[in-house]
Amino acid sequence: MGLSFEQLKPLKWGGEIPDPIKREAMVLGEDCVVDPPVILSPMAAVTNPPFRKLCREMGAGLVVTEMIYARGLIHRDKKSMRLLDLRPEENPVSVQIYGKELDELAQACQIVQEAGANSVDLNMGCPMKKVVSSGHGAALLKDTEKVYQIFKSMSEAVDIPVTGKIRAGWEDSNAVEVAQAMESGGAAAVTIHGRTRSDMYDGHADLRVISELVKAVNIKVVGNGDVSDYISARRMFSVTGCDAIMVARGCLGNPWVFREIAADLRGESIPERPTIEGLEETVSKHVQLYIDDFGIEVTSRQIRKHLLWYFRDTPAEVVLRLALKNIETQDDIKRAIRDACLALKNDT
Repeated sequence: MGLSFEQLKPLKWGGEIPDPIKREAMVLGEDCVVDPPVILSPMAAVTNPPFRKLCREMGAGLVVTEMIYARGLIHRDKKSMRLLDLRPEENPVSVQIYGKELDELAQACQIVQEAGANSVDLNMGCPMKKVVSSGHGAALLKDTEKVYQIFKSMSEAVDIPVTGKIRAGWEDSNAVEVAQAMESGGAAAVTIHGRTRSDMYDGHADLRVISELVKAVNIKVVGNGDVSDYISARRMFSVTGCDAIMVARGCLGNPWVFREIAADLRGESIPERPTIEGLEETVSKHVQLYIDDFGIEVTSRQIRKHLLWYFRDTPAEVVLRLALKNIETQDDIKRAIRDACLALKNDT
């Protein structure tokens, strides 16, 4: 994801717990009903099919792929097509693309629709230098006229809902102007991360800018930033009035957050955090889904970050880091998980 391990830990809200919030399903289209209105954020090298499937089962109402380069889809390059790997059991699913050329984005939307996606999302929020330096991601926020033209081109090219993910602005907030340009171009929804590009991931997300956006547009608004439990979800809903929320860093090593928020929105008791046995069961399932999709060689390399997120800030993290130095087989991974869970038990 281009962030350090510590930056991938969202800030916690330390204020009073807001009252419970009720939200109906967010309807973007006939085949894109987000119920509950809680969305798994697109995250590079994270939101692949195994993780999307796990989060859907935990209660996410919509899951989103890693961002895919529009030009790569048009040329059917191997990496882009591998990322466009959708499964019936994860519906509704949105595919996030990035690019800046109108015709390329329109063609990419058509490819995404043909692949079976329920919606297509344009990345206008990625703040990473290698993305914005080529005019992609958050760099698009600087030209609202181009935003309008892009969404007009994309929405006219397909029948599925077209959405966009933005930040509050480049340096200063211009989220309202950007979202209004999106709406005029035919966008069905806008997801707004309450930080500017210059903020990167520092400080708390500014919920005021999200609230202002909700009042300024007639399309659906999804709030994003620092949601990691039912308390921060309630705060996002109550302060901003948004139609849905998107969870990013808050679900890394914590897919149970979707179960927690979904139960709260239904007016049910907040589910207990998983026991050590429940943690081991979920982690093992995540590993097995990975192996089924990618094989043990790829899994042994890529699953490490997920395992560390599951055991972050616990005595098991040190044990796990040592064990991960020598994992090659499925038995090695199982042993590492067992040792980490044993460390948790010994600490209780």
